[in-house]
Amino acid sequence: MSSIDHKRLFFSGAGLALLCALPLVSGAQPSKPTNANRPVAKATALVPTLSPKLPDDIPGGAPNASLEQAANFAWQEFIAINWPASSKRRETPTAGAFDAKADVRVWETMRGRVEAYPGTSQPITARGTDYGYDAPPRYLYDPLKVGRHPGLEDGEIPPCDGSVQGHTPWHNLDEIDHNNVRAGLSPKGPYPGQQILLESKVNRTHFVYVASRGWTGQTSLRQSARRTGEYVRTELHAPPPAKRADDPADTRYVSFPVHAMEVKAAWRRLGPLDDPTHFYSSRVRYYANPKTGYCFADSGDASNAQDRWGLLALHIMYKTASAPYFVWATFEQVDNLVADQLDATGHPVHIELPDGSLSPAGAAVSDAYTPNIRLVPASATVAQRFVPETMRPPLTPHNQLYYHQEAAYDIPEAKYIGINRRINPTPETIVEVNRAWQSLIQQRAPDSPFRHYRLVSVQWVPMTKDPGGGFKGPGEPSIYYASNVIIEGAPVAQAFSGQFSHGTSKFSDYVHRELVFLNPKPNPGGAVFLNTFFAGKGFLAGGCMGCHGTRQAYGSDWSFLLDRQQVREPEVKDLK
Repeated sequence: MSSIDHKRLFFSGAGLALLCALPLVSGAQPSKPTNANRPVAKATALVPTLSPKLPDDIPGGAPNASLEQAANFAWQEFIAINWPASSKRRETPTAGAFDAKADVRVWETMRGRVEAYPGTSQPITARGTDYGYDAPPRYLYDPLKVGRHPGLEDGEIPPCDGSVQGHTPWHNLDEIDHNNVRAGLSPKGPYPGQQILLESKVNRTHFVYVASRGWTGQTSLRQSARRTGEYVRTELHAPPPAKRADDPADTRYVSFPVHAMEVKAAWRRLGPLDDPTHFYSSRVRYYANPKTGYCFADSGDASNAQDRWGLLALHIMYKTASAPYFVWATFEQVDNLVADQLDATGHPVHIELPDGSLSPAGAAVSDAYTPNIRLVPASATVAQRFVPETMRPPLTPHNQLYYHQEAAYDIPEAKYIGINRRINPTPETIVEVNRAWQSLIQQRAPDSPFRHYRLVSVQWVPMTKDPGGGFKGPGEPSIYYASNVIIEGAPVAQAFSGQFSHGTSKFSDYVHRELVFLNPKPNPGGAVFLNTFFAGKGFLAGGCMGCHGTRQAYGSDWSFLLDRQQVREPEVKDLK
């Protein structure tokens, strides 16, 4: 990346859990991908085209689409938001081609979560055409949490080394990976070592909607969310979407306008065994909290091989006219999932081929984890249980993805657990769509790193299951449990359904037993926690849709960011 001064360019402007879980049995075999029993009818496939235009909707409407159509739609989104961005206005593609030469991509210029929900509760710029959306990036937290520092604005965190080099990065990695997922291919030091870090961003439509209503933190969301949750659980569908984003008087219900978008991205520092041409790289900001207080460090540019960060995964949630429940798409970089040991030539052994199908090495992998954790699913009267003996002996990681299972409630600590493969492999239909788009990028933009990314899953219509066990169809388990091995690496993340219990360390398909005051009323599912409502029906949904659907049930329209509002401090903890 170049050292272009983005602050100067943008002064002329107008003014991010997904956590999930599935019961595992020690030695369980990967489920065989199948395209049988799809919940929707097959429709004519889209022809892959590289275009900067974000698609309005899935042709024919999301509820009527096939997996093939939905996968092509997801790729259209991915290409459009990764189009080279204009330097004059946020979230605006250039008129040029899709190539590898651009300094910034469209989604990178979307507002980070602390830009949308500042810890100071005040938008960066007061009311204007877009409520200051196009102002240059600034990351302001709650000064009561991060301190006040001479020469800095309230809520601004100082650099760790006392100096700032270059422009403020677009990528503010102020979220620790949900399950402490790490990459053995990253160097062990310097800080944060092999830890994967996250960021969340929102588009202009999302930001203007919340800023115009004061929901960035100035005005309480409580009454609007309460009314919305009761409406959803009574009518069994979402309120109509807001007719326009900028409408301060429209606060009766919480319902984002069509085309609102959130993205969550995962990054890590690249190591000597990584091929940097396979990764989209950019400067990032990350945080430490030494005894003296919070401070930040900015990574080097692309020429600095010692501190180069690569994009690992990208979640996209996008509201369309036919999908008020949002369309959920998950992309990953193709070199993420590798074996713990190198091959005879000293290179990583890939578990999957670039299109997402299993490699010969991947086909030979039987257990999803080392040690292969066994979880006993929750019932209406008994919470989910980890079987302690299946969490030993812990792994000494080398090159693969792994995570630190922290002790919580009755769950013992395990340092560390290796991620050997996905619980549910990528469907054959998505594999075929990936090949088509990767081939197109190879032909039109052969130097682009985005040919080394693939779609993992897409959720375009609600799916349900019986409570208390795994998904049995109809449809693909990997679609119902849409997740990746980066942001949702642990078993309490790769296949979520229902709602969280015991903090976020467990899940249950049933209403809370230990926090009964959190149970919604009315509760149309009875003992079952229905988390998604559409077209007069409640669903026990899983994966991205089900996890964020818990926010629909409580009235914040699928958005954890809006539900939490102000971002008071970065997420920083001991990563040893």
